[in-house]
Amino acid sequence: MAPPPEGPFFARISYKKGMSHPSLNASELIAWNNSITRKWHDFLAAEPKVLDLPCDVFGAGTVRGLLRHIVAAEIRYADLLAAYPPGDYANLPAASIEEIFEPHDRALRILDALIKTADYDWDIRLEFKTLTLGMRRAPRRAILFHAMLHGIRHYAQLSTIVRGAGYTPSIVQDYLPMDSEPA
Repeated sequence: MAPPPEGPFFARISYKKGMSHPSLNASELIAWNNSITRKWHDFLAAEPKVLDLPCDVFGAGTVRGLLRHIVAAEIRYADLLAAYPPGDYANLPAASIEEIFEPHDRALRILDALIKTADYDWDIRLEFKTLTLGMRRAPRRAILFHAMLHGIRHYAQLSTIVRGAGYTPSIVQDYLPMDSEPA
């Protein structure tokens, strides 16, 4: 068996000239996050009672609270990356499906503009306060990837909660359907 790659995040992996780089880029990750979010939006629009199911993830209290937590992280980190002033993320509106998901849409517009900005340096390290880890310093790219993967992880937890309550969402959250077709 070959030894595991060395260095943080396998930084020392080298590729032969002309070989494609097997990595997920920011646009693909944002599209995957948005695909999952849209599926949950549509499911919850059809099953609004799910919003008030109990949910113990991150002390959210209800599914509505967990969704607010997911989109708050997305807009919070998008605002940070865009150097916008922080918002009142703890009190985002959540009375309707559209209110709940509006910060997600806003965050993706901000992130899309940033990834299309040719001179935006994703390696610059920002200092910021987190809800659970206190003050942190991280490169912009890590903040972007965290914002998108954070939601994907919580949507997987949401699937378990919803199925446990007797609902059967047919939401495919895996990445493979994003970049494949039936053979």
